[in-house]
Amino acid sequence: MAGSISLPLSLHFGFYPVANISIGTPPQPFNLKIDTGSSELWLPSRHSDICRYSDCSVNGAFDERKSETSISDDFNDEFRIHNGDNSDYTGILIQDVLTIGDGRVEDATFGLVYNSKKNPGNPGDGYNSRGTWGLSFDKAQSDQNAHAYTGILELMVEQGLIETRSYSLWMNSRVEPAGQIVFGGVDPTRYDPPLTALPIVEFLDSKSTNYLTVQLTSILCNNCDGKTEMREDSVRHAVIDSGSAGIILPSKIADKVLKDFGAITDPLFAWPLVKCDLARADANYDFRFAGLHGPRISIPISDMIRPHVPGLLFANSEDACFLAVKKHGEAMIILGTTFLRSTYVVANLDSKTVALAQAREGIRNFDPEIIEITGDIIPGAHETMASVEQPKPSAGAAPPKDTYIDPGDDSWFFPNDNFAGKLTHNPVKAAFTPPPIPRY
Repeated sequence: MAGSISLPLSLHFGFYPVANISIGTPPQPFNLKIDTGSSELWLPSRHSDICRYSDCSVNGAFDERKSETSISDDFNDEFRIHNGDNSDYTGILIQDVLTIGDGRVEDATFGLVYNSKKNPGNPGDGYNSRGTWGLSFDKAQSDQNAHAYTGILELMVEQGLIETRSYSLWMNSRVEPAGQIVFGGVDPTRYDPPLTALPIVEFLDSKSTNYLTVQLTSILCNNCDGKTEMREDSVRHAVIDSGSAGIILPSKIADKVLKDFGAITDPLFAWPLVKCDLARADANYDFRFAGLHGPRISIPISDMIRPHVPGLLFANSEDACFLAVKKHGEAMIILGTTFLRSTYVVANLDSKTVALAQAREGIRNFDPEIIEITGDIIPGAHETMASVEQPKPSAGAAPPKDTYIDPGDDSWFFPNDNFAGKLTHNPVKAAFTPPPIPRY
């Protein structure tokens, strides 16, 4: 009888959700990044070049020669993933047993990586040696591989582990030890109502619903001295992507947000820099979906500023921090883990719906109350809201076009070799003023 499977999540570097599963017979353990922006499960081979550069014992590397249930001869097909940061991972497709919590998935097909191009890893940190479990639609990236095969969620349904291709994602706060992912179910103890269902829409002009793409209709900064917002009558397509660390916005919108923070950009870094003490400001950004009556998710300023990296200073010796917001193109919006730490997400791939609610943060020792997702309706969610009509471009204007990228985020902690320890500029005054440091 189908049910649900719950796994705890840890947060790698404080923002990437990571789950523990086992593969093979006898089981070999792995820490896999959970990625809602891709669709493949892949992991490094014990004999890969990745493991020559990184300590693969940190997150696990698969030794297919030691698994009694490993099958690769039936495929003889290359596996390849190309990411937006120009990194490539190549290897073969392989089949084996997956142990996910108390569930066992037979004959699961995944990518076994032998070779990587660009950033194969940083010695000892285990960062790029980690495998990935993509939870988007099966076709999101599988068109890069010639061999068609059944995705893991579909296998979980076929083998009676869950009723629908669905899951709920709760990351908890950055400082708490664990979040949660529930396959085939939703846990009302992890969010504050309402939980509102949205239709998954075509990504930009691609005519594709391969990603968890929803309509974002406004962004508003609360408790800012200025008033930065994306108008309520705007309609933008946003990808919910737990494999990306920050929030990526179109240039015009991102410039307004950066101005709020008094952020500066520096060619040595992929992300803007701000004064670290702005993280104490009592302000937040509200993201609203599907119009005035759609769900609203509030992101505190403190979650948008990364913790200080020792030695990263402005010229006046003030601590400099990375702002987890940057711009790309004229239409692209990616809502990564900076957004997801404040958001409870339920994805039902069968009905092509995503439900959002404000996440409860800082929860410890709460007993789960999981409700199974048995059909198109997400339990506890308001009715699926209709799509908002996309405004037509002005006469003679072409609609903006972008290509989805999976951003490379290794630059958070690894600055350019030319970084001398201090930046040459100070940020301008931010639009919100942090409170004074309390004195006792």
